Amino acid sequence: MDLVISRATTADAPDLGIIGPAAYAAAYHDDWDDAVGFFHQVRTFGPEAMAATLERADARVWIARQDSAGVGFLSMFVGSLEPINQRPDGAEIPRIYLLPGARRGGIGKKLLDAAEAQAKSEGCSYVWLDVMEHAEWARAAYERWGFVDIGGKTFSGALRPGRSRAMRVLVKELK
Repeated sequence: MDLVISRATTADAPDLGIIGPAAYAAAYHDDWDDAVGFFHQVRTFGPEAMAATLERADARVWIARQDSAGVGFLSMFVGSLEPINQRPDGAEIPRIYLLPGARRGGIGKKLLDAAEAQAKSEGCSYVWLDVMEHAEWARAAYERWGFVDIGGKTFSGALRPGRSRAMRVLVKELK
């Protein structure tokens, strides 16, 4: 399959709006027992939300396509302070989402490589992200990619009773 990583444009918003909700639902559906809350969470990845993200001056978004179909994306906000130490000169990566079947093929790393190159070109000294503490598969990937855990925070959404809302903040220094 032919893989193409490119900067997303407003024309990609409909595809991004499919990838985000589908990938989130596949990975995190067990965290929710409130359909209304889950709906509102998933809507933050929908086409309108992605179009709004693409319009932000600080946003940089990449889409991964295989055989012209969108299979993943990464969003980044340059100039973002990480939430633990409030360091300047950073870039937040709030979302790296891949459709089921697109994981473990190096697509996430290729999206991250594109984001890191862009962040460096814009003078950022590090990138950061946060991840649910119980998403060990995601944390393991980020650690393989050079991210280091610098502390915790709490997810703002209301998850299933008994499900931890603990998140970990991870940073990768750009050299």
